[in-house]
Amino acid sequence: MSTGSVPNLLCFSYILFIFVALLCPRDVAADGVLGCGGFVRSDVDINFSLVEVKLYTPHGSIKYQTDCAPNTGYYLIPLYEKGDFVLKVEPPAGWSFEPESVSLKVDGSTDHCSLGEDINFRFTGFSIFGKVVSKGQDKGPTGINVILRKQGSSETLLTTVTGEDGKYTFAGVLPGEYDVKASQSEDFNFLQAEAKVTVTNDNTNTGNSIVIAGYKVKGAVQSEGEPIKGVNFVLFSSSFKKEDITGCEKSPLKGFTTTDNTSPLCYTSSSTDGSFTFPALPVGKFYIIPFYKGEHIRFDVLPGRLDIEVQHGPVTLKEIFQVEGFSVSGRVLTKAGGAGVSGATVLVGGKTVSRTEADGLYHLENMKTGTYRIQIQTDNIYFDEVTVKITPNTPNLPDILASDFKMCGKIVISQLPETLRQVTSQRRIIIIPQSKNMDASSAKADADGNFCAKVKPGIHVVQVHMTEEEKAAGLSIVPSEKTVTVTDKPVMDVTFSQFQAKVTGTVICLEKCGPVEISLESDRRGEVKQITQVKEAARGGTFQFDNVLPGKYKVTLLQDSWCWKEKTLDVEVASADLSGIEFTQTGYILKCSISHEIKLDFAHEKKEGTVGSFQLNKGTNRFCLAQPGVYRLTPDSCHKFDKDVFTYDTSNPELLTLAAVRHLMEGTVTTEELASDIQITVVSLVEQDIVNIGPLTTARKPPSTEKGAKPVTGPFVYKFTHWARSGERLEVSAKSKELLFSPSKAEILVHGDTCVGEVVKFTGKRGVFINGQIKPALAGVSVTVVAKDDSMDPIVMETVESGTFSVGPLHSSKEYSVSAEKTGYVLVKEDGQTASFKAYKLGQVSVQVMNEKDQPLSNVLLSLSGERQYRSNNVTGDNGTINFIGLSPGEYYLRPMMKEYKFDPASQTIEVMEGTTKKITIKGLRVAYSCYGSVTSLNGEPEQGVIVEAVGTDKCGSFQEESKTEPDGSYRIRGLQPKCTYTIHLKSDVNRHIERAAPKSQQITVVDSDFTDVSVIAFRRVNQMDISGNVITQEEHLPSLKVRLYRDETPDSPIHTVSLGTVTFFFLPSLPIDNEQYTIKLESSLSKASFEFTLPTVNFVANTSYQHHSIKFSPLRKSFDQEFIQGTSLFLPFSLLLAAAVYNYQKILPYLMRLRSQAQSMLAASQTDTSMSGTGDAGLGSDLQMKKKMKARKTS
Repeated sequence: MSTGSVPNLLCFSYILFIFVALLCPRDVAADGVLGCGGFVRSDVDINFSLVEVKLYTPHGSIKYQTDCAPNTGYYLIPLYEKGDFVLKVEPPAGWSFEPESVSLKVDGSTDHCSLGEDINFRFTGFSIFGKVVSKGQDKGPTGINVILRKQGSSETLLTTVTGEDGKYTFAGVLPGEYDVKASQSEDFNFLQAEAKVTVTNDNTNTGNSIVIAGYKVKGAVQSEGEPIKGVNFVLFSSSFKKEDITGCEKSPLKGFTTTDNTSPLCYTSSSTDGSFTFPALPVGKFYIIPFYKGEHIRFDVLPGRLDIEVQHGPVTLKEIFQVEGFSVSGRVLTKAGGAGVSGATVLVGGKTVSRTEADGLYHLENMKTGTYRIQIQTDNIYFDEVTVKITPNTPNLPDILASDFKMCGKIVISQLPETLRQVTSQRRIIIIPQSKNMDASSAKADADGNFCAKVKPGIHVVQVHMTEEEKAAGLSIVPSEKTVTVTDKPVMDVTFSQFQAKVTGTVICLEKCGPVEISLESDRRGEVKQITQVKEAARGGTFQFDNVLPGKYKVTLLQDSWCWKEKTLDVEVASADLSGIEFTQTGYILKCSISHEIKLDFAHEKKEGTVGSFQLNKGTNRFCLAQPGVYRLTPDSCHKFDKDVFTYDTSNPELLTLAAVRHLMEGTVTTEELASDIQITVVSLVEQDIVNIGPLTTARKPPSTEKGAKPVTGPFVYKFTHWARSGERLEVSAKSKELLFSPSKAEILVHGDTCVGEVVKFTGKRGVFINGQIKPALAGVSVTVVAKDDSMDPIVMETVESGTFSVGPLHSSKEYSVSAEKTGYVLVKEDGQTASFKAYKLGQVSVQVMNEKDQPLSNVLLSLSGERQYRSNNVTGDNGTINFIGLSPGEYYLRPMMKEYKFDPASQTIEVMEGTTKKITIKGLRVAYSCYGSVTSLNGEPEQGVIVEAVGTDKCGSFQEESKTEPDGSYRIRGLQPKCTYTIHLKSDVNRHIERAAPKSQQITVVDSDFTDVSVIAFRRVNQMDISGNVITQEEHLPSLKVRLYRDETPDSPIHTVSLGTVTFFFLPSLPIDNEQYTIKLESSLSKASFEFTLPTVNFVANTSYQHHSIKFSPLRKSFDQEFIQGTSLFLPFSLLLAAAVYNYQKILPYLMRLRSQAQSMLAASQTDTSMSGTGDAGLGSDLQMKKKMKARKTS
């Protein structure tokens, strides 16, 4: 080995060491997928394969689940998104673990899963299950205390209470023999109260070993508030026999009989306090019949029957039985010997007491001896009031017969004549009876024409009264009169209707008329226009209008695609039907709308050449064609339309629209040298469409091959064209193997109002190339070339089989840096070379994942674990492969995972040799599918963090999946099962900021593919409240008013103040909807000396989106007389004092002089103090003030 090669070997060894260190075993996240795993551990022998570990969202939706390795308890769960989750261990029911769940906040960096730390669960014990059941049932009561003891011991180990259906559970029980016992109670009796159980290596179920025989049912009986002793209560049931009941008397009850031949189970009697008890009734339905019979009469006990249901617990009857009076019966008939009236209300003394049965029979319960007024009320039948005397000796009352029946009908007037000035709202009906001694009567119809009258049985003639004005206006009612016979039931179908005319006509067309409509419009204002369809006939078509009132009309043909002799005709309907109206077609209308000014050529299919060429303006153009048939229209313009030739068929008249879809764009490329590989790439920045143009050619002649010919010199110009869409933004670039172009690309906005013309010019110059090689030859090495001044984007390419690569053309004025890399290799740049590398390979495992169609499967999480705690989790890319590099020799365990797929093999052991590559192929079978979509607001902005839920229906009702939207509003719901229908909606209990969604929900049925574009619009909740108000006061007071808004927490600091000025209405700033208290106060600058007023306040809670408040302010001006009286009352005592001082001035003057001397002394002292502070004028001021006072005294 040469001396120079030793440093190189040392350098490579150091790089190799660093590379292997970087590839040390750890959990790896790729494409946002993390592996979250650990162990389930136990100190006793359990079957780890029965334990599942599941990943949930905080809202309880399952994201992924896996079972544990049967030998070690190891588990691994893939995470497809960051966020908050709950990891739960879910063993067979009754197995206990600590902890039961672990909350995860996956952020991709600091949590257990992102750091690759194990999350372990430890097994703590088994459970004892059982039920306390009611006899004959598989369920039992809740709330029964059950205790667990060691057999032969009185010490209570565990206590529990039965739950739903009587189930109980003791958790965390170690192997051993135990007694399970239920607590006794006076509310029920046990058939069996305890059970024995042995716990070994699994949960133990005691079954329905504890049984309750029955439950206590208790009630009471009274009469006018006093308890009654000796009332019998007979128990019946269709579900039980006598032997099923215990604790009550089963011998026959004297005098008691039943009408339906059912046998009682037993009976009990009330005690001195009026209570009665059935001590042990099993779960089921029963009914109790009270029986209380005297020597000659049976008294009523209410209720006469009471249904009860025992449901795994004692029953106390809320309704107290009452001993009342005796019973009588009667019948209500339509006539003597006639049918009974069913469902009639029976009133005694004006109060409802009973209803008749199907045969008219009624019963009066709890009656006492006396005379009663009985009234019968029912629909459409009338009865006279009867008076009867009721005693215990008259159990059956006389029959009550119908006296009158209701006769009803309707006057149908569908349309009133316009000439009627006034129409009666209640039309009169005249009823003339045909029997003697019966007078005619009348009734009034309501606004809808319905009428009813009360009539005696017999024959009646019914007429509708019409005014002379109505008859003159043409209003006619048919029939003029009806004869109605009333026997023993009401008559409800007497109908009168209005006469209306029929208007008919014909339509004559050049060909078949097809669908044509005719309208009929009255000259009278306010009447609704009628429209009818023309029916095809032998020569044209016919039309008809029904229910037409007399008057003048306009008949209009509603066909704008053809030319007509007349489109509107004036007609008049008198007293008969109208016919003979005729419309005749004269040609066809061609109407076309054109987006740009163009030249348009016309040609008829049955004529050679063109009909003509027209220069058409932008907008709508209209022509009338005399001949039917098909026309060809060819536009001639710099704009391209969606068709080269348009057709117009007169038999299918539609608006012909010619909208330009593309516009001609031109460009040039100028080079100093000839080039044969120049290509133009046009990319639509809107739709990402790519169009390649070229290779381009120049109009210059190629150089001559003859000897002595002069070489052709530049510049050379290459032209290209492209049809672009209106409003399209394009990116245009030029490329060549040997040329660089300036500019490198150009952005163009195509307006399309006129022809685009030339919009881009490129200039091409020759560039340089970087050539390199990988030794030994190695394909697939990623080579990156960057400019050292970062003036261009990195260029990345891969080597071919020979290991060589070439990058260019590049700008010759720049310096470049070249790097190379390949997974599983270390690449070292050769000394003195800029683009030559040596490659060194490590041991690795190459995994290829394919789907059922032998296509690469991406996003599969592959977990590789091995000796010395090696674990690595990676996700396959688009090619479905993963290379685990830097592997030490040894045995590794590989397991593929991806939601919606199952794999073959599900796991495998791999032996890795030094410096070798182990290739593994795994097949993935799709077993579930995804739903893709987005959630946006109404204005199209994405809604991030919204939970979208998929809930299975029908047989798939147990399936539920959910997803959270990304920052762009998109979501993906994984794991949807095939042959299942799901409802897609926003989850209501977690998206509290969302008020509603449109659509509210969507249903999808999964077959064998994903769903895309399942979009939802979310509407956020309004979180602010708007406030407005107005002040009710005189206009002159408005400038003095201000409105202030306060929080109750800060009543001295207003939030906002509004001055009214000259308007009464005001707005306050929006408040958050926080359910807090606020106050609006009104303040005024009016003088309290001139006005009397109170300032109102308004209190409200901010709990709605909008509130409006009205405030009254009513100041009263104080009158002048009151002010004058107050001033006078002060002036009077002052005047009296002044008069007294003048009268006694000789006595008062010495005192005033003495006060003056004292004041001067005080002022002198004050002057001395003020002189020290530099204000020497204070004394002078005081003297002046004294002089003024003295002067005032002399004046007075």
